[in-house]
Amino acid sequence: MPKAAISSRAFLVDGGCNACKMQNTETFTIHFEDHLSEVLDNFDVPSLVQTLVQKNGWREAVIPTGIGEETIVLKKGNDVIEPKPLGDQIIYQTASQRIQTQKNFDDNDQLFDQVNQILARLFKIDPYEIRIAVD
Repeated sequence: MPKAAISSRAFLVDGGCNACKMQNTETFTIHFEDHLSEVLDNFDVPSLVQTLVQKNGWREAVIPTGIGEETIVLKKGNDVIEPKPLGDQIIYQTASQRIQTQKNFDDNDQLFDQVNQILARLFKIDPYEIRIAVD
């Protein structure tokens, strides 16, 4: 089972003007066994799935769906999976399977379990042993 650790860093950012106050910001980075790291857009299902599938050879592709319309999909060879955001949920869909889940979980173990289910069932990627790194 491949392993990954997620670290976070919190810092204050200047709001950008005299009237704006300082804001607390947190970034998340996932570290892999091969010593490569990627910054996560967010600490949620879509960001983790996106990063882990791209680590395993999947790529984003744009498919025209109409005049001036396009759909962003994840593609590897002939396999295509379409992520569809739906409010606070996300749908991952192939021609024959569909998984709908919430984007955020309060419990990290539930988040990692859901990500691994999506990886295994739809993307045919071995589950990751994901943990929170402690500095």
